[in-house]
Amino acid sequence: MTMIFRLLFSSLLFVYTHASFAQVDKEFWFAVPYANPTNGNLPVFLRFQSFDQAVQITIDIPANTTFTKKVYAIAAHSAYSINISSWLSSLECVPENTILNKGLHIVATHEISAYYELYGTSAYAPGTNSDLFALKGRNALGTEFLTPFQTRWNNQVNINAWASFDIVATENNTTVTITPTRRIQGHVATVPFTILLQKGQTWSGRSSFIDAGLRPVGSLIESDKPIAVTLKDDSMLKNNNWDLGGDQLIPVSQTGKEYIILKHTLNTGTDNDFAYILATEDNTEIFLGDLSTPATLNKGEQMEIPVLESMLIHASEPVYVLHVTGFANELAEAILPQLECTGSKEVGFIRSNQESFVLNILTEKGNENNFLLNGTNTLIKASDFSEVTGTSTWVYASKQFSIQQIPALKANILKNTSGYFHLSIMNGANDTGFRYGYFSDYGFVDLGPDTLMCTGTELELSAGVQKDSYVWSPTQETTSTIIARDSGTYSVVVKKLQCEFKDTIHIAFFPPSGDIIIDGKDSTCADIPLTIHTNIGFTDYNWSTGANADSITVTNSNKYRVLAKDVHGCAAKDSVTITVTPLPSGSISFSPTDDQTFCDAATTQAQFDAPLNYSAYLWFNGNTTQQIQSPKSADGIYWVKLTDSLGCKNTLNLEVDCSTFITVYNLVTPNGDGLNDYFEIKDLQYNTYSLKVYNCWGALVYSNNNYNNDWNNDSLADGVYYYSLTHYKNKRNLKGWFHVLH
Repeated sequence: MTMIFRLLFSSLLFVYTHASFAQVDKEFWFAVPYANPTNGNLPVFLRFQSFDQAVQITIDIPANTTFTKKVYAIAAHSAYSINISSWLSSLECVPENTILNKGLHIVATHEISAYYELYGTSAYAPGTNSDLFALKGRNALGTEFLTPFQTRWNNQVNINAWASFDIVATENNTTVTITPTRRIQGHVATVPFTILLQKGQTWSGRSSFIDAGLRPVGSLIESDKPIAVTLKDDSMLKNNNWDLGGDQLIPVSQTGKEYIILKHTLNTGTDNDFAYILATEDNTEIFLGDLSTPATLNKGEQMEIPVLESMLIHASEPVYVLHVTGFANELAEAILPQLECTGSKEVGFIRSNQESFVLNILTEKGNENNFLLNGTNTLIKASDFSEVTGTSTWVYASKQFSIQQIPALKANILKNTSGYFHLSIMNGANDTGFRYGYFSDYGFVDLGPDTLMCTGTELELSAGVQKDSYVWSPTQETTSTIIARDSGTYSVVVKKLQCEFKDTIHIAFFPPSGDIIIDGKDSTCADIPLTIHTNIGFTDYNWSTGANADSITVTNSNKYRVLAKDVHGCAAKDSVTITVTPLPSGSISFSPTDDQTFCDAATTQAQFDAPLNYSAYLWFNGNTTQQIQSPKSADGIYWVKLTDSLGCKNTLNLEVDCSTFITVYNLVTPNGDGLNDYFEIKDLQYNTYSLKVYNCWGALVYSNNNYNNDWNNDSLADGVYYYSLTHYKNKRNLKGWFHVLH
């Protein structure tokens, strides 16, 4: 069972922490906490600060496939705020005890600092339920966490306001084991349970009680892959004022043995400033300020300390320190970083509004007179600093600034030209809301897990900024980042203050993805389109034709190229040369070669020749030789099917139109004697001519669109008549006369 100690010491505490624009990094994971809408959960902002380089920031909800990534460009040394209120339903970790696709992922091309600000506005006033959640980058990721909570102020009743811890997975198939110390929704106290999360999925453990004394203090969260955890305490109720408190938690591996807590310049009360110290090991002795008598905590046990002055906290084993403070009855909270080998030389921050604004600065003696605030050395002076109780080496300043000195929603840079420092900001009013966050760089170095990369690509390895020196192996480079273009083992030794850190990463290439294009036919006949198919396991196709499908159909000879991504997301390319073979061609020759001789009735047999050098022939009459002898066809149509050596086929056609070779007789005797009874045309082919007949006065006496030697003229009187014959293909038009005699 978790034990909570309340110790009263007349020493003061300085919170020397890592929150607000906390950790400078290029990648951030965050589980967005749910806040009740009654007291205000909108608007919400992501706030960014760039440093020496312009940066591109990509924001994504990886587990939500319907969310479109957002990309923003930020100039160097700039502040940038994004109102993400319209996304909130896709981000908040609600409902509790449910696996959700809501994890927030931020990636930048260069180092930035970032925080999530919930500026909860209610019917009472803007910003009444607000706080800053410092995004800590890689320092927020770990595999073991314990949960500190404030245990003094209850959550407001009947508005769905609770304390919770929210988890986001950074890799697929992440197993998380949770042992709650108090009952949370869906789970009893002290009984471990396991959840399985995919990359970007979240889960929320919500306290079952609004009572401050029943918070799940010291709950253990363990995972087999890196996760990030957010703490939240919604609508902490103090003297009829409600306020949100929270921060992104650090893993046990980032906790330390020494901390400093600050009582800020606007806090003149004694009932709104408390620190909560949570042990990560058994038999942890806690020393406060210059007192020599320690308190002892076991793993998961927590003690509450009233903050009466700035002072040093020393522990025999690593501990968490959670600081809750405010302006009068308005509260907020932050997780503090340890002192050893931490701090920054340059910090960026943003003032949210025109309400009271305080900077709290901690540094070692000797650095007090070397601060530049937005390039000015007169705003922070050595006379602003005082010594911290319990140490002779640390000094602090807590100073209020006007809206003219530090404008709202503008980029601000605090630098020290001689040493490291820690910065926290406080922004709010006594009767609306309060926002509290810390800026501090951790001294740790973490190159990340061993990784695989795509062949032909490069990977930037970063040992973090604001360190004193860097030495990489095997490249011997001395910059904060290097580019790895080959597989192998890379290591870096980093020095900051009196500390030396080392980390190693092993990089290998993903196995080859294989051919994109399936081996198959690489040639086709001109009349048969060829489909180029691809192997499974590829996506995002981009063909040289402009197509984006997994296969394309082609009809031309060409080299066809394709780009795609394999199962690892690596770019792959392939090509195939397709040959489109022309169809067999040529013409049929015939003999006799003169059309009129060929068409003469005396010619009954003809010779036909197909082009030479084809593999197979099939003629209209069934013959299969290159040359044939055949009777003439009635319709004058002849054909041969050719097949070449590649199997391509084509049909050649020949039409010898004998219908133009006709003779018109000019005497008709329709007396039934069988001679000249009809208007007869010699060699007339069926349905090839239209006929019109006129008398000598030009009157039409007969018409037939398909004349076939079948008009006997017996209705006509004797005399001379005039005819007009028109070929059906307009190949010939004949005009003349004929005489009718009965």
